[in-house]
Amino acid sequence: MLSPADLLTPEELDVRWRLAVRDRLASMDLRLTGPAKRLGSAEGLDLGDLLITDWVCAQVEGTRGRNAVRQDDDALLLLAASAGRQIIETADETVVLRPGTVLIMSTRTTGRFVIPDHLAKRTVRVPMSALSSFDAGGGAPGCLLLDTAQSPLANLLHGFLMSLDRHIGRMSAAEVEGARNALLVLIAGMIRAGRPHIGDDEFLQLFRRRLEDWIIDHLAGGPVRVADLAAAHSVSPRTVHRAFASTGDTVGTVIRMHRLAAARGDLVNTNLCIAAIAHRWGFCDASHFGREFRREFSLSPGDYREAHGCA
Repeated sequence: MLSPADLLTPEELDVRWRLAVRDRLASMDLRLTGPAKRLGSAEGLDLGDLLITDWVCAQVEGTRGRNAVRQDDDALLLLAASAGRQIIETADETVVLRPGTVLIMSTRTTGRFVIPDHLAKRTVRVPMSALSSFDAGGGAPGCLLLDTAQSPLANLLHGFLMSLDRHIGRMSAAEVEGARNALLVLIAGMIRAGRPHIGDDEFLQLFRRRLEDWIIDHLAGGPVRVADLAAAHSVSPRTVHRAFASTGDTVGTVIRMHRLAAARGDLVNTNLCIAAIAHRWGFCDASHFGREFRREFSLSPGDYREAHGCA
């Protein structure tokens, strides 16, 4: 991604590395702290809309504040190190990413990180619309670190992620889609397994899953309104809003994610025209669908189908 190095100055490479961090992970302020003259290097290895990146990092520290959070779309970040360590401090805890651990974070999380020495890691940026089709038990966790020696599922996820580069170059479009979905199943399962019991809020999070199932079942039937959700479950609209707020979401953002996920599935797996897909999943027209899709996936629906379509 940052090559050919011999054609770029150290300053140009530094700018490209910062842009890669912004585009393939999240917006943050970065600062070198050691003797190295370059921040690092990065190489992309994507599975459709899942942005997979191999990073080699120098001694660097970064900060992600609320302004940065507001700049980015909601996404989930998966990190796994192969060498070195990264210390991440959030408002609630401090964790250390090192070989043998897997870290999952939401782009809503603020905090800072320090790489005290050389670090090599593989990361995945998962749009929340991609995860919405899989049962993660609610929204993305703020910060979840699991040790592969203690968690068999984390070990399985780590092995799957680290072996992708040996296979992806020989995969057909259908196989890439299958590998994408398999990775998302593992990520969703790890999030479910890592969720703590949190007393009264647990009921709201479980109820949120029931509400979300109802949304999925009724997406193709026209607009999904809070009043409809409340009436179908014999609760007040306020309870519906509280259920989604318990995982940091809103009804509107969840509906949007599921509409985009369903539309993406049609683009990849069917030959339906773009206008028909837009109508089927509740977008005003093809132009509205195109704007929303590009905002989420950084490609137009047509370009995305050309790059990743299986049909």
